[in-house]
Amino acid sequence: MSRKPILKSELQTFSKNFDTSYEDRAVAARGNFLQAYPIQKLKSLSIEEYVIGKGTASFCACVEVKTKAWASIQGATANKFGIYYGKKKSDPKMQYRYTMKFGKNKNEAFNAVKYSLLNLIEAGKSLNFREIDNNPLSQMFKAKILSLYFPGSYLNICSSEHIKKIAMEMNIPEKKFISEYQHLLLKEKLKNNFSKDWSNPKFMSFLYAKFIRGDLIDILHNAIKPPRKKVRRKVNFEEISANRDAIGKASEKFAIDWEKNRLIGLGYTDLVNKIEDKRDIPSYGYDYLSYHSPGHKRYIEVKSVGRDRKEDCYRFYLSENERTISITEKISDDYYFYLVFFDKNGEPFDVLAIRAKEFYLESETTPCAYIVRFDMNKININP
Repeated sequence: MSRKPILKSELQTFSKNFDTSYEDRAVAARGNFLQAYPIQKLKSLSIEEYVIGKGTASFCACVEVKTKAWASIQGATANKFGIYYGKKKSDPKMQYRYTMKFGKNKNEAFNAVKYSLLNLIEAGKSLNFREIDNNPLSQMFKAKILSLYFPGSYLNICSSEHIKKIAMEMNIPEKKFISEYQHLLLKEKLKNNFSKDWSNPKFMSFLYAKFIRGDLIDILHNAIKPPRKKVRRKVNFEEISANRDAIGKASEKFAIDWEKNRLIGLGYTDLVNKIEDKRDIPSYGYDYLSYHSPGHKRYIEVKSVGRDRKEDCYRFYLSENERTISITEKISDDYYFYLVFFDKNGEPFDVLAIRAKEFYLESETTPCAYIVRFDMNKININP
Protein backbone atom coordinates (compact mmCIF):
# COMPACT_ATOMS: atom_id res chain seq x y z
CA MET A 1 0.00 0.00 0.00
CA SER A 2 1.38 3.41 -0.95
CA ARG A 3 1.84 5.81 1.93
CA LYS A 4 -0.53 8.76 2.16
CA PRO A 5 1.74 11.49 3.53
CA ILE A 6 0.43 14.15 5.86
CA LEU A 7 0.96 17.38 3.98
CA LYS A 8 1.66 20.65 5.74
CA SER A 9 -1.11 22.26 3.69
CA GLU A 10 -3.59 19.68 5.03
CA LEU A 11 -2.57 20.37 8.60
CA GLN A 12 -2.88 24.11 8.00
CA THR A 13 -6.33 23.75 6.43
CA PHE A 14 -7.50 21.56 9.28
CA SER A 15 -6.06 23.82 11.98
CA LYS A 16 -7.67 26.89 10.44
CA ASN A 17 -11.12 25.31 10.63
CA PHE A 18 -10.68 23.31 13.82
CA ASP A 19 -13.13 23.93 16.65
CA THR A 20 -10.89 24.65 19.64
CA SER A 21 -13.83 24.45 22.05
CA TYR A 22 -13.99 20.71 21.35
CA GLU A 23 -10.30 20.41 22.19
CA ASP A 24 -10.75 22.36 25.43
CA ARG A 25 -13.71 20.23 26.44
CA ALA A 26 -11.77 17.05 25.76
CA VAL A 27 -8.72 17.95 27.83
CA ALA A 28 -10.91 19.34 30.64
CA ALA A 29 -12.73 16.00 30.74
CA ARG A 30 -9.40 14.20 31.04
CA GLY A 31 -8.33 16.57 33.82
CA ASN A 32 -11.53 15.87 35.73
CA PHE A 33 -10.95 12.12 35.30
CA LEU A 34 -7.40 12.35 36.67
CA GLN A 35 -8.62 14.32 39.66
CA ALA A 36 -11.27 11.69 40.43
CA TYR A 37 -9.22 8.57 39.62
CA PRO A 38 -5.47 9.13 39.91
CA ILE A 39 -3.43 6.00 39.14
CA GLN A 40 -2.51 5.49 42.78
CA LYS A 41 -6.21 5.19 43.68
CA LEU A 42 -6.82 2.19 41.41
CA LYS A 43 -5.36 -0.33 43.86
CA SER A 44 -8.00 0.59 46.43
CA LEU A 45 -11.01 0.70 44.07
CA SER A 46 -14.05 -1.07 45.50
CA ILE A 47 -16.63 -2.81 43.35
CA GLU A 48 -19.08 0.05 44.00
CA GLU A 49 -16.50 2.61 42.88
CA TYR A 50 -15.77 0.63 39.72
CA VAL A 51 -19.07 -0.52 38.23
CA ILE A 52 -21.40 1.43 36.00
CA GLY A 53 -25.16 1.18 36.46
CA LYS A 54 -25.79 2.24 40.05
CA GLY A 55 -26.57 5.82 39.16
CA THR A 56 -23.54 7.16 40.99
CA ALA A 57 -20.11 8.35 39.91
CA SER A 58 -17.84 5.42 39.12
CA PHE A 59 -14.63 4.59 37.31
CA CYS A 60 -16.41 2.95 34.38
CA ALA A 61 -18.98 5.74 34.08
CA CYS A 62 -16.18 8.29 34.00
CA VAL A 63 -14.20 6.37 31.39
CA GLU A 64 -17.21 5.84 29.13
CA VAL A 65 -19.49 8.86 29.61
CA LYS A 66 -17.76 11.69 31.46
CA THR A 67 -14.74 11.60 29.14
CA LYS A 68 -16.67 11.08 25.90
CA ALA A 69 -15.17 14.29 24.51
CA TRP A 70 -11.70 12.75 24.89
CA ALA A 71 -12.62 9.55 23.05
CA SER A 72 -15.88 7.71 22.49
CA ILE A 73 -16.29 4.05 23.44
CA GLN A 74 -20.07 4.11 23.67
CA GLY A 75 -22.10 1.70 21.61
CA ALA A 76 -20.81 -1.66 22.83
CA THR A 77 -22.59 -3.32 25.75
CA ALA A 78 -21.55 -2.89 29.37
CA ASN A 79 -19.86 -6.30 29.12
CA LYS A 80 -16.81 -4.39 27.92
CA PHE A 81 -16.14 -3.44 31.55
CA GLY A 82 -15.94 -7.06 32.68
CA ILE A 83 -18.49 -6.46 35.43
CA TYR A 84 -21.38 -4.01 35.75
CA TYR A 85 -24.67 -3.47 37.58
CA GLY A 86 -27.82 -3.73 35.51
CA LYS A 87 -30.36 -5.91 33.76
CA LYS A 88 -30.74 -7.86 30.53
CA LYS A 89 -33.59 -8.14 28.06
CA SER A 90 -34.13 -11.69 29.22
CA ASP A 91 -33.79 -10.79 32.90
CA PRO A 92 -35.15 -7.43 34.15
CA LYS A 93 -33.73 -7.83 37.64
CA MET A 94 -31.11 -5.24 38.60
CA GLN A 95 -28.01 -7.05 39.82
CA TYR A 96 -24.28 -7.47 39.24
CA ARG A 97 -23.52 -8.92 35.80
CA TYR A 98 -20.13 -10.18 34.66
CA THR A 99 -18.53 -12.14 31.85
CA MET A 100 -17.71 -15.71 32.78
CA LYS A 101 -14.05 -15.43 31.76
CA PHE A 102 -13.50 -13.29 34.85
CA GLY A 103 -15.17 -15.55 37.41
CA LYS A 104 -18.19 -17.45 38.67
CA ASN A 105 -19.47 -14.86 41.14
CA LYS A 106 -19.33 -11.08 41.49
CA ASN A 107 -16.44 -10.97 43.96
CA GLU A 108 -14.32 -13.37 41.96
CA ALA A 109 -15.12 -11.50 38.75
CA PHE A 110 -14.37 -8.07 40.21
CA ASN A 111 -11.06 -9.21 41.68
CA ALA A 112 -10.05 -10.58 38.28
CA VAL A 113 -11.14 -7.40 36.49
CA LYS A 114 -9.26 -5.22 38.96
CA TYR A 115 -6.17 -7.41 38.63
CA SER A 116 -6.39 -7.00 34.84
CA LEU A 117 -6.78 -3.24 35.19
CA LEU A 118 -3.68 -2.94 37.37
CA ASN A 119 -1.72 -5.16 34.97
CA LEU A 120 -2.84 -2.97 32.08
CA ILE A 121 -1.48 0.11 33.82
CA GLU A 122 1.90 -1.55 34.38
CA ALA A 123 2.07 -2.85 30.81
CA GLY A 124 1.05 0.53 29.44
CA LYS A 125 3.66 2.32 31.49
CA SER A 126 6.44 0.03 30.20
CA LEU A 127 5.16 -0.07 26.58
CA ASN A 128 4.70 -3.83 26.80
CA PHE A 129 2.43 -4.11 23.77
CA ARG A 130 2.16 -7.90 23.90
CA GLU A 131 0.92 -7.79 27.48
CA ILE A 132 -1.52 -5.00 26.64
CA ASP A 133 -3.06 -6.84 23.71
CA ASN A 134 -3.26 -10.11 25.69
CA ASN A 135 -4.95 -8.38 28.62
CA PRO A 136 -8.52 -9.79 28.93
CA LEU A 137 -10.20 -6.38 29.25
CA SER A 138 -11.98 -5.27 26.07
CA GLN A 139 -9.99 -3.50 23.35
CA MET A 140 -11.84 -0.16 23.38
CA PHE A 141 -11.83 0.00 27.17
CA LYS A 142 -8.09 -0.70 27.30
CA ALA A 143 -7.26 1.84 24.61
CA LYS A 144 -9.31 4.55 26.31
CA ILE A 145 -7.69 3.93 29.70
CA LEU A 146 -4.20 3.99 28.21
CA SER A 147 -4.88 7.24 26.34
CA LEU A 148 -6.23 8.89 29.51
CA TYR A 149 -3.36 7.90 31.78
CA PHE A 150 -0.51 7.95 29.26
CA PRO A 151 -1.22 10.60 26.58
CA GLY A 152 2.51 10.84 25.92
CA SER A 153 2.50 7.23 24.72
CA TYR A 154 -0.96 6.40 23.33
CA LEU A 155 -3.21 8.39 21.02
CA ASN A 156 -6.88 8.63 21.98
CA ILE A 157 -8.26 6.38 19.24
CA CYS A 158 -9.91 3.29 20.69
CA SER A 159 -11.46 1.30 17.85
CA SER A 160 -9.04 -1.41 16.69
CA GLU A 161 -10.56 -1.15 13.21
CA HIS A 162 -9.88 2.59 13.00
CA ILE A 163 -6.44 2.32 14.58
CA LYS A 164 -5.36 -0.28 12.06
CA LYS A 165 -6.99 1.44 9.07
CA ILE A 166 -5.25 4.75 9.80
CA ALA A 167 -1.94 2.99 10.46
CA MET A 168 -2.18 1.11 7.16
CA GLU A 169 -3.10 4.30 5.28
CA MET A 170 0.03 5.90 6.72
CA ASN A 171 2.07 2.85 5.69
CA ILE A 172 3.09 1.93 9.21
CA PRO A 173 4.48 -1.65 8.98
CA GLU A 174 1.95 -4.44 9.36
CA LYS A 175 1.75 -7.31 11.84
CA LYS A 176 2.10 -5.19 14.93
CA PHE A 177 0.05 -5.19 18.12
CA ILE A 178 -2.98 -2.88 18.13
CA SER A 179 -1.62 -1.04 21.17
CA GLU A 180 1.66 -0.58 19.32
CA TYR A 181 -0.18 1.04 16.42
CA GLN A 182 -1.91 3.29 18.96
CA HIS A 183 1.55 4.26 20.19
CA LEU A 184 3.04 4.72 16.71
CA LEU A 185 0.20 7.01 15.62
CA LEU A 186 1.17 9.31 18.46
CA LYS A 187 4.78 9.15 17.25
CA GLU A 188 3.57 10.39 13.87
CA LYS A 189 2.18 13.48 15.58
CA LEU A 190 5.40 14.15 17.45
CA LYS A 191 7.75 13.82 14.50
CA ASN A 192 5.84 16.35 12.39
CA ASN A 193 7.05 19.89 13.08
CA PHE A 194 3.61 21.36 12.42
CA SER A 195 1.60 18.97 14.60
CA LYS A 196 4.10 18.10 17.33
CA ASP A 197 2.67 20.69 19.73
CA TRP A 198 -0.96 19.81 19.02
CA SER A 199 -3.03 18.17 21.72
CA ASN A 200 -3.94 14.52 21.23
CA PRO A 201 -7.65 15.33 20.68
CA LYS A 202 -6.73 17.74 17.89
CA PHE A 203 -4.43 15.26 16.12
CA MET A 204 -6.95 12.47 16.58
CA SER A 205 -9.60 14.69 14.97
CA PHE A 206 -7.25 15.39 12.08
CA LEU A 207 -6.62 11.68 11.47
CA TYR A 208 -10.35 10.96 11.48
CA ALA A 209 -10.99 13.88 9.13
CA LYS A 210 -8.30 12.77 6.66
CA PHE A 211 -8.46 8.99 6.77
CA ILE A 212 -11.95 8.08 8.02
CA ARG A 213 -14.28 10.88 6.85
CA GLY A 214 -12.12 12.24 4.05
CA ASP A 215 -13.07 15.86 4.78
CA LEU A 216 -10.69 18.34 6.41
CA ILE A 217 -13.23 21.16 6.49
CA ASP A 218 -16.44 19.67 7.88
CA ILE A 219 -15.12 19.36 11.43
CA LEU A 220 -17.04 21.93 13.43
CA HIS A 221 -18.56 20.49 16.61
CA ASN A 222 -20.51 23.52 17.80
CA ALA A 223 -24.09 24.19 16.91
CA ILE A 224 -23.81 27.97 17.05
CA LYS A 225 -26.27 29.31 14.54
CA PRO A 226 -25.91 32.51 12.51
CA PRO A 227 -27.91 35.41 13.95
CA ARG A 228 -31.54 35.61 13.04
CA LYS A 229 -33.04 38.68 11.49
CA LYS A 230 -33.00 41.43 14.09
CA VAL A 231 -36.24 41.79 16.01
CA ARG A 232 -36.77 44.97 17.98
CA ARG A 233 -38.20 44.39 21.42
CA LYS A 234 -38.39 46.01 24.81
CA VAL A 235 -35.45 45.53 27.15
CA ASN A 236 -36.33 44.49 30.68
CA PHE A 237 -33.58 46.05 32.79
CA GLU A 238 -34.92 44.52 35.99
CA GLU A 239 -34.59 41.11 34.42
CA ILE A 240 -31.01 41.91 33.43
CA SER A 241 -29.96 42.71 36.98
CA ALA A 242 -32.01 40.09 38.86
CA ASN A 243 -29.87 37.42 40.48
CA ARG A 244 -26.88 38.43 38.37
CA ASP A 245 -24.45 38.42 41.28
CA ALA A 246 -25.34 34.94 42.56
CA ILE A 247 -25.48 33.44 39.09
CA GLY A 248 -22.24 35.14 38.11
CA LYS A 249 -20.37 33.77 41.12
CA ALA A 250 -21.65 30.26 40.47
CA SER A 251 -20.56 30.53 36.84
CA GLU A 252 -17.11 31.82 37.74
CA LYS A 253 -16.47 29.03 40.23
CA PHE A 254 -17.64 26.38 37.79
CA ALA A 255 -15.60 27.86 34.94
CA ILE A 256 -12.37 28.20 36.90
CA ASP A 257 -12.63 24.60 38.13
CA TRP A 258 -13.20 23.57 34.51
CA GLU A 259 -10.15 25.59 33.44
CA LYS A 260 -7.97 23.94 36.07
CA ASN A 261 -9.08 20.55 34.78
CA ARG A 262 -8.26 21.66 31.23
CA LEU A 263 -4.69 22.48 32.23
CA ILE A 264 -4.36 19.22 34.16
CA GLY A 265 -5.75 17.36 31.15
CA LEU A 266 -3.08 18.95 28.97
CA GLY A 267 -0.39 17.88 31.42
CA TYR A 268 0.28 21.43 32.66
CA THR A 269 -0.53 20.87 36.33
CA ASP A 270 2.15 23.38 37.35
CA LEU A 271 0.25 26.16 35.54
CA VAL A 272 -2.88 25.75 37.66
CA ASN A 273 -1.44 27.83 40.49
CA LYS A 274 -0.34 30.51 38.03
CA ILE A 275 -3.89 31.42 36.98
CA GLU A 276 -4.51 35.06 37.91
CA ASP A 277 -7.87 36.36 39.14
CA LYS A 278 -8.63 39.74 37.54
CA ARG A 279 -12.29 40.03 38.56
CA ASP A 280 -11.70 42.87 41.02
CA ILE A 281 -10.22 45.09 38.31
CA PRO A 282 -12.93 45.49 35.63
CA SER A 283 -10.68 47.64 33.45
CA TYR A 284 -8.76 44.51 32.44
CA GLY A 285 -11.83 43.40 30.50
CA TYR A 286 -11.58 39.72 31.47
CA ASP A 287 -12.00 37.59 34.59
CA TYR A 288 -8.97 35.30 34.57
CA LEU A 289 -5.52 35.16 33.03
CA SER A 290 -4.63 31.56 32.27
CA TYR A 291 -2.47 29.74 29.73
CA HIS A 292 -2.70 27.70 26.55
CA SER A 293 0.75 26.33 27.35
CA PRO A 294 3.81 27.57 29.28
CA GLY A 295 4.44 31.16 28.19
CA HIS A 296 1.31 31.35 26.01
CA LYS A 297 -1.42 33.32 27.79
CA ARG A 298 -5.17 32.82 27.57
CA TYR A 299 -7.59 35.59 28.59
CA ILE A 300 -10.88 34.28 29.99
CA GLU A 301 -14.16 36.13 30.36
CA VAL A 302 -16.81 33.99 32.08
CA LYS A 303 -20.40 34.45 30.96
CA SER A 304 -23.60 32.97 32.37
CA VAL A 305 -25.75 31.86 29.46
CA GLY A 306 -29.51 32.27 29.61
CA ARG A 307 -32.27 31.10 27.33
CA ASP A 308 -34.18 33.73 25.37
CA ARG A 309 -37.38 31.85 24.62
CA LYS A 310 -38.94 34.70 22.66
CA GLU A 311 -36.10 34.68 20.15
CA ASP A 312 -35.43 30.93 20.49
CA CYS A 313 -31.74 31.43 21.20
CA TYR A 314 -29.22 31.82 24.02
CA ARG A 315 -27.86 35.11 25.33
CA PHE A 316 -25.43 36.72 27.75
CA TYR A 317 -24.53 40.29 28.64
CA LEU A 318 -21.30 41.95 27.55
CA SER A 319 -19.91 45.30 28.64
CA GLU A 320 -18.47 47.74 26.13
CA ASN A 321 -15.08 47.49 27.84
CA GLU A 322 -15.10 43.69 27.56
CA ARG A 323 -16.04 43.90 23.89
CA THR A 324 -13.32 46.46 23.19
CA ILE A 325 -10.63 44.45 24.99
CA SER A 326 -11.70 41.23 23.28
CA ILE A 327 -11.07 42.66 19.81
CA THR A 328 -7.80 44.38 20.68
CA GLU A 329 -5.25 43.17 18.15
CA LYS A 330 -2.69 42.28 20.81
CA ILE A 331 -4.86 39.71 22.60
CA SER A 332 -7.82 38.92 20.31
CA ASP A 333 -6.32 35.58 19.24
CA ASP A 334 -6.18 34.50 22.88
CA TYR A 335 -9.33 36.07 24.33
CA TYR A 336 -11.98 33.45 25.15
CA PHE A 337 -15.55 33.48 26.36
CA TYR A 338 -16.25 30.66 28.81
CA LEU A 339 -19.99 30.24 28.39
CA VAL A 340 -21.54 28.51 31.40
CA PHE A 341 -24.83 26.69 30.93
CA PHE A 342 -27.30 25.94 33.73
CA ASP A 343 -29.65 22.99 34.18
CA LYS A 344 -33.33 23.14 35.07
CA ASN A 345 -32.42 23.25 38.77
CA GLY A 346 -30.35 26.38 38.29
CA GLU A 347 -27.01 24.60 38.67
CA PRO A 348 -24.10 25.07 36.23
CA PHE A 349 -23.42 21.88 34.30
CA ASP A 350 -21.35 22.67 31.20
CA VAL A 351 -18.82 25.11 29.75
CA LEU A 352 -18.28 26.11 26.14
CA ALA A 353 -14.88 27.76 25.65
CA ILE A 354 -14.77 29.71 22.41
CA ARG A 355 -12.52 32.42 20.98
CA ALA A 356 -14.42 35.72 21.14
CA LYS A 357 -13.50 37.00 17.70
CA GLU A 358 -14.82 33.81 16.12
CA PHE A 359 -17.94 33.85 18.26
CA TYR A 360 -18.83 37.35 17.08
CA LEU A 361 -19.03 36.08 13.50
CA GLU A 362 -21.78 33.62 14.43
CA SER A 363 -23.77 35.78 16.84
CA GLU A 364 -25.59 39.08 17.08
CA THR A 365 -24.47 41.86 19.41
CA THR A 366 -27.07 44.45 20.40
CA PRO A 367 -26.58 47.36 22.85
CA CYS A 368 -28.87 47.10 25.86
CA ALA A 369 -27.62 49.88 28.16
CA TYR A 370 -25.58 53.06 28.23
CA ILE A 371 -23.74 54.99 30.92
CA VAL A 372 -24.80 58.63 30.98
CA ARG A 373 -22.41 61.01 32.76
CA PHE A 374 -23.19 64.65 33.47
CA ASP A 375 -22.15 67.64 35.57
CA MET A 376 -24.96 69.09 37.70
CA ASN A 377 -23.43 72.57 37.38
CA LYS A 378 -23.99 72.45 33.64
CA ILE A 379 -27.57 71.27 33.79
CA ASN A 380 -30.34 73.88 33.78
CA ILE A 381 -33.14 72.63 35.98
CA ASN A 382 -36.31 74.65 36.14
CA PRO A 383 -37.88 74.83 39.61
